[in-house]
Amino acid sequence: MTDVPAGNDFVAVAGTEDVGLALRANGTVVAWGGSEYNLVAGAPVTDGISSIYSMYYSFASLSGEDKKTSSEAKCQKALAIATGKYQLCMEKEQGKLYGGGGYPKFIEKSGKCIDKYVEIWPKLVKKYAGKGTSCEGDRYLENGDGTFYDRLTQLTWEQKDDSDGIHDKDNVYTWTLGDRIDLKENGSAFTDFLAELNKDEEGPEPGGLTDSRGWRIPSVNELATLVEPGYPNCAASPCTTVPGETAEAFYGSSSTYPTLPNVVWGLNFSDGGAGSINKYDSFAVRAVRGGS
Repeated sequence: MTDVPAGNDFVAVAGTEDVGLALRANGTVVAWGGSEYNLVAGAPVTDGISSIYSMYYSFASLSGEDKKTSSEAKCQKALAIATGKYQLCMEKEQGKLYGGGGYPKFIEKSGKCIDKYVEIWPKLVKKYAGKGTSCEGDRYLENGDGTFYDRLTQLTWEQKDDSDGIHDKDNVYTWTLGDRIDLKENGSAFTDFLAELNKDEEGPEPGGLTDSRGWRIPSVNELATLVEPGYPNCAASPCTTVPGETAEAFYGSSSTYPTLPNVVWGLNFSDGGAGSINKYDSFAVRAVRGGS
């Protein structure tokens, strides 16, 4: 395997001769690789792209020889590299913005990060056609249970509808019930929406969505992966092709703006543009969880 970066508290390591993934004691994941992959040695991946975790377990389940030769391992390697590049690209542009960079430039540059990442999938499908790997088929897979799976990011998403229920695309929620000072996570996005999706099946009501307890609000970088290429000026509205319904509205994320603790990042799916909103204002939410 490629050399492991020194001086880290890794509890598990996996990878190939070219790229590596490691799990730290604090739960964060590190990706590294050769210069041809443009990955920075020891660069942390901490913004919630949980597909990295899935890829770690995929690598770990293969034998040493299979890691080098199997088509599935090569597919997973390609997905890991693409996800790592995307994460680093977005964090770089966000860092520039937080450091005083202009917002228009951020939209332009982060848009390129997003476009490059989501355009990877058709290339992988072509490359691995007929090889029986995870890099085949349509990117989005409807599970038939009110959710869909994204084969690129390896995340499972709530599927919106137009039925006036908990999954209705026109529902809006708040992050907090407080004001500019009290910003606790006690708004309806948590107390109503996520509480319903994650409720205990052993209680008086049936279980939550797919009987999972892992539903959460996505990070802004996860949410941005649902935007169609052309960001931030999509040709169609809503600016996505995910299964089900999507409101032409602002969808909030779990990512707080570092210098403005009362503000949360999100995306407007009418055109795909990134933006922010006050935590005590109302916005649409789409839930996500890791794995299939």
